[in-house]
Order: sequence, then C-alpha cells, then structure tokens
Amino acid sequence: MQFKVPQNIDMQDRILGPLTMVQFIYAVIGGGICYAIFSAVHAPYSYFIIAPIALFVLAMIFLKINERPFLNFLVSAVEYSTAPKKRFWHHEDHSSNFSIELTSSQNNKPVSAPTKTFSHEDIKNLANRVDQNNPGYYGK
Repeated sequence: MQFKVPQNIDMQDRILGPLTMVQFIYAVIGGGICYAIFSAVHAPYSYFIIAPIALFVLAMIFLKINERPFLNFLVSAVEYSTAPKKRFWHHEDHSSNFSIELTSSQNNKPVSAPTKTFSHEDIKNLANRVDQNNPGYYGK
C-alpha cells in the first residue's frame, strides 16, 4: 500500500495570488489605515502621511532579507540596537560557597542543607576532563 508523503510543509498556503494569510492580513490592516488617513486629512497633506505607512506595509508584505521576512529583520535590528554592546566579566579568585536554607512547614524553623565548596583546582580538573571528552569541541 502506498502513501503520499507531504512535502514543503514549512511553506505557508497562498490564499490570494502570491499572498499568504499573514501577508493578506497585513495588506488589509495597512490599506485600512491608509484609507482612514486619506479620508480624515485633506488631499495634499494626506499623501505625505500615507506614503511612509504604505512603504512600510509593502515592505512587511513583500520584502525578505536573507530569506527572512522583513518583520523578523526589524525585530532583530531593534533588539540589537537596544542590547548592551559591552560585556564585563568580574573575575573573582575564590572558592564558591553554596548554601540553601529551608523552612519546615510544621514549626517554621530553618533547616539547613549541606554546603558544598569547590576549589579553583576542582573546577580546573573538571574543565580538563570535559575538554578531553570533547576534543573537537573547542577546535583542538
């Protein structure tokens, strides 16, 4: 018995010519905004307001940068511009102390968990073991 295997399942369905459902929704919303502005503002001034909005909507519908939609590119550009460009590492050469305090639900007395301490040498040995198990991971 033969079965048909679906292919190109990652492609969205086209509903109106070359437009997908999302692109069609962008076009309807953008066209509605442009029409509302055209109706509300007098003719020569409305063109200056409508033109950037129409270009932005057309870019969202048709423009792809590196095979990704324009909206993804725009979100990535905003995240990049707002993220800090410098990262600081505050190296402190001391062993890590870790402790957890738990409270008992019956009498609300703190119950302490055992404390683990790791020396700088323990962490270095662990890093060497990980590097030996994955020799190609860091380009070695």
